[in-house]
Order: sequence, then C-alpha cells, then structure tokens
Amino acid sequence: MGVVYLAEDPLLNRQVAIKTIDLGVEDPSEREFLRNRLLRDARAAAALSHPNIVGVYDVLEQGDTAYLVMEYVAGESLAARLKNGPRPDPESIVRMLRQMAAALDYTHSRGVIHRDIKPGNVMIEAGGTAKIMDFGIARISDTRTVTPTGMVMGTVEYMAPEQIKGETVDGRADQFSLAAVAYQMMTGSTLFGQHALATLTYKIVHEMPQPATARNAALPSAVDTVLAKALAKLPNERYPTCSEFIEALGAALSGKLPALPLTAAANAAATTIAYVPPAPTGGSGKRVWLSLGLGVLIAGGVLALWKPWVQAPASKAVVATDTHVPAEAPKQVPVAPAENKPHPAKPKGTPTPKETAKPKETPPPKETGKLKEAVKPEEPPKPEETPKPEETPRSEELPKLEANDRPIPKEATLPFFRGQEQMKAGDYAGAIQSFTKAISLHPKNAQAYASRGSAHQRLEQNVAAIEDYSEAIRLAPRGAFAYSGRGVCLVRLHRDDEAFADFNRALEFEPALASALNGRGGVYFRRRQYAQALRDYNAAIQANPRFAQAYLNRARAREITGDAAGARADLQMQERLRNQEKN
Repeated sequence: MGVVYLAEDPLLNRQVAIKTIDLGVEDPSEREFLRNRLLRDARAAAALSHPNIVGVYDVLEQGDTAYLVMEYVAGESLAARLKNGPRPDPESIVRMLRQMAAALDYTHSRGVIHRDIKPGNVMIEAGGTAKIMDFGIARISDTRTVTPTGMVMGTVEYMAPEQIKGETVDGRADQFSLAAVAYQMMTGSTLFGQHALATLTYKIVHEMPQPATARNAALPSAVDTVLAKALAKLPNERYPTCSEFIEALGAALSGKLPALPLTAAANAAATTIAYVPPAPTGGSGKRVWLSLGLGVLIAGGVLALWKPWVQAPASKAVVATDTHVPAEAPKQVPVAPAENKPHPAKPKGTPTPKETAKPKETPPPKETGKLKEAVKPEEPPKPEETPKPEETPRSEELPKLEANDRPIPKEATLPFFRGQEQMKAGDYAGAIQSFTKAISLHPKNAQAYASRGSAHQRLEQNVAAIEDYSEAIRLAPRGAFAYSGRGVCLVRLHRDDEAFADFNRALEFEPALASALNGRGGVYFRRRQYAQALRDYNAAIQANPRFAQAYLNRARAREITGDAAGARADLQMQERLRNQEKN
C-alpha cells in the first residue's frame, strides 16, 4: 500500500495508523477508478463497528496520494506469527478463528464482503484478540459493477473458485478463504503450496487439497470432513455462515464431532497432488488461459499496492481536509453497504435481528450524521461518546396518503396503509413489498415512493432510498418528508452539501419538521458551528418533545460549549425516553 505511519491524534489523545496509497498512475481513467474505489470503500468501512475489525477513522486525498487514518493495533499480523512462532495450539486456533468468523458474519449481514481474507490481513493484539483489517477490495454485494470487466481481486492462495472465475460472490467466498487460513494454521502449509500462478488457479478451481491430517497427523480425522465442506467448490455446498463452520471445526478439534467419509469426488481430488494440465483444445483450454490472464492482472500489482476499504458512492475529489478525528464528531450510522436497487420485484432488504425483535410500535429514532473529516464505527451510545443525529421520522411524520395529479384508486390505498403498519411494527422488508404493490397500482403515488424510501432507509439501503425519495420529490416537489429523508441518506454517503440543501428545502415547506431540524443540526455540528446546531436541536425538541436522539445531540453540543449541567439533563432525558420506548 505504500508507507504506513504511526501518528498521534492530538484531539483524542490516541495513536492512529496512516496508510498512504499512491494514486499517481498515468492512465486517467485508471486513476479515477482507483480514487473512486478508495473513497467508496473507505466510507463504507468506516461504518463497520466490531471488536474484531480494525476501524477506519478518516480518508483524505492530496495531490496523487490518498491517506487512510485507521485504528492502530499494537501487535503482529497472523502471517508474522505463523512464520516466526510455533504452530498455534488447537485452542488458540479456534479462539482466533471464532473471532474472525464473528467479524465476517457481521459484515456479511450488512452486505460487505472482504474478498481478501489471508493471514497478512489479520492483526493479533498482545492479548490475543484477532482483528481483520484491509477491507481493501471489499464491495457492496449488490448488482452494480464496481471493478473493470474481467478484473479479479484478491490473493490467489486464499481465493474462492468463484472469485477466480470472476463470478458473483457473497459471504461464502470469505468462508472459503477463512477455511484456507484455518488449513494453514493447522498444517503450516497453504492449500496447494508453491506453484506458478496459472497452475495455482487451476488447482483451486478444479482440485481439492491434501487432507489436513495428511500434513498434520495429530489432527482428528473429523477435521478433514469439516474443511472439505468449507472448501467446497460450489458456494451452496459450504456452511451457511462462517461461525457455523468454525463451531463445527472446534467440535472436530475437540473430538466431539465424529469423522464422516469424504465424498468420492473429494477423496479423488485430495489424492491428486501433481498438476496435469488439461488438453489445449476446447473450453477447458480456454479456461486455463483465462485463469492465466486473470492471474497476470492480479500479479500486475495495481490492487496489490492498493487496498482501499469498503465502498460507498463517491461524490467529491477531496473527502476531508483534516487528518484528525474531532472529539465532538457526531456518531456515524452504520452504512450497511447493502444498498439494493429499488426494483419492484426485488425487495430483498431484510431487517437485522435487532429490528425484527422490536414490538409492534413506532420504530425508535435512528441517526444520520457522519463526519466528513472523520468517522467512528457504530456502537451503543454512551455518555462519553459522540452524538448520533436522528434520522428516522416518528409515526406522525410518515407520509399521508394524498392525491397528486389524479385520484388514487381505492385498491392502491390498502397496500399503502398496510405498509405503514408494517413500518410501525419494524417489518421494513414487508413494508417495501407493500409500498411496491401500491406503486404498481398507482405509479404516480408520491407518498408510496417516499414511504418505500423510508423503509429502504431503515434497512440502510441508502442508494435505493435516495432513488425513491427523488422520485417522490419529482411527483410532489413540495414534499418535506422526502427532502428530509433524502438528506439523511446523503449525509450517510458524505454528501453533506447536498444534504444541507435538502434539509433547508424540507424546512421551507414544513418549518417544524423535527427530522429535518435534527439533520441540519447534525451538519452544523460536523462543521463545528455549534450555535447553529444548538438552535436546530432546540427547535427539533420543541417540535417533538419525545425526540430522544435530539436530546443526545444537544447534550454533546452543550458539553462542547461548556454547558455541563444542561448536557447532563439532556442525557438523562434521552435515557428516560429510550427506556420508555423499550417498555
């Protein structure tokens, strides 16, 4: 990636790591691709908050160099530990792998695929905690193309077959890579050892490695069964999640899982050690040449030297102007990068377990703000943390069914109202289906578009939400709710100037719209214009006295401006309202 600096953040009095990425390539289109990918990935990575993921705080660009400000982990990489130290004991192996699996399942649930899991991308702290870093080639698992045609990203030794072949990948590709890492931790060898790139890619796609027990006779035979499933060539033959794979592996290592016979194909492939090239004619010959060509792309070094973080749509060339993380930065919303396209036939957003467990009442408010200069990962709000500007409208702010340019058919009102009830119950995926039905029955129903945008927003599918809100605004240009909702999503994507304009537009039409006041206050806060932020937070609370997040936001602004007593009172009110919502 270039030079990595150990730096001091004077505002928060902490050490950070700053990675430099050279963007000075000669081809302008290639440079633009690298720059956009860096900005997209870094913004989405900043939304990830997990104890086993290295946090991303900021991304900057100056001249031909980009800078990533990251959490500093005092320790060594898993690659260094495997190279320099003795082979880990089974208990340590399972403990580290379990932490990595939990982190990957977390990112997969948010639509983020790492795509480059390997020992070099895992840091081990002094206490033994494993942290995955370098979400450098991760992407949002949606239908958009984010790499040039034919470009394969990742490190071949640990790459899943479908990734090598350039097919669509999901979290099970990371599971394959995790299994390859587990294999190396237990045997001291990669899956196939040292080979030329074309040979290695062929083996990964067509052959099974030697059983782990053949390289380490101390392993229980059940380990081979578990690894064979996680290393299956077809994704649907692997474990549903990384954690399920590691739990099975732990049971096998402890002797609690009986050995099962490998499939005939796996046994046959496992005994194949020497590489026999296929006939140079027909489709298989083309596949070898394709693998070689893709391998050359990988070995070319563009992405080996550049590993930016998970994506989010880029908007400006310069993302930030300050390397430091201000102590008063508003807490960021997790941008679950899974931003599915808002197609009537594909309402695939699924509420997280936290959301589905909510009682059937108005969903609690969520947050907007993300800091352009720096962002912090999501975790539960605490008094010492930064605020999370409210983003989700309360039930009384949901769009009301009104005619636009022609009467709304009666049959279209039923799915609309059903969708609103599903929103109140926290069933956002179901609400998307209902609103989609309402739109199909009445394509010019601006309220249905705005409501579906709100459901996408609650599932953190920001691109889809923006498209729906924009369509609602096109159909009903004075819709304050749609402007406010779109502003929230734009803030999530670091497009603060556009968001600020949307919040102002919403307030032109509805001056007491609490979500817009709170959202604009969050932008002021991030700009360190605390007086204006306090003014908007006060107005939001006046408009909606039960707006818990606005109290938290105002507490932070009061704390920064020296009003400690007022900050304490706001925190107490915020906690009281949150408890009432839970009950």
